[in-house]
Amino acid sequence: MREARIGEVVAAVARQALADWGVRRIALLDDASPEAALAGRFLERLGPEVLVRVPTSGPGVEPLLHALGRLPEEARVGREVAGLRARLEPDALPAAPDNKTALLLDGALPPEPFLPLGDLWASEVAELAGGWSAPAGVRALAEAAGGIDRLDAALRARVDRRDPTGLDGLPGGVAEEVRRRFALGRASRLAVRLVPKVGSRTLGLDLFE
Repeated sequence: MREARIGEVVAAVARQALADWGVRRIALLDDASPEAALAGRFLERLGPEVLVRVPTSGPGVEPLLHALGRLPEEARVGREVAGLRARLEPDALPAAPDNKTALLLDGALPPEPFLPLGDLWASEVAELAGGWSAPAGVRALAEAAGGIDRLDAALRARVDRRDPTGLDGLPGGVAEEVRRRFALGRASRLAVRLVPKVGSRTLGLDLFE
């Protein structure tokens, strides 16, 4: 039931975005993650002709990776290459499937203007999709915090309830690292992205700190 309600919100925002941008399709970066699968299910509500999946690895990406030469964090580079493909996709609005936890703790927001899961915490994605994903640094933070549920609970206290002590219950130096990462992304959050609002404080609408 909850997935259906959230799906309705995401589809409604996507439908309006298509009208506002004057395009007919959404180019979703697809890294085979639970987030990409969940975002795809939501966006398929608009019709099979609307959703374009842009893989972040595979035959369409490898030649460009080879041309770029050896670079660190190949998965991230593949994501950037796929983002370029999405931006060049004709008559399409680029979208990234990242969850809110990853977006808040992984530095600058992705360049794609539409973040269909940008107001869903990683733990919420896990409930809806059976798993969650994030860059390695965020995954390590979740493990150090005692699990993604515990990390998200602290973040929700800090972000949604605006409690400055919300992170204090995290162990060791985890709270300080979360604060550092949260602060690093602030400048990027001032540049608005399109995020369907399902929570109390949402990226691109009212979460600029």
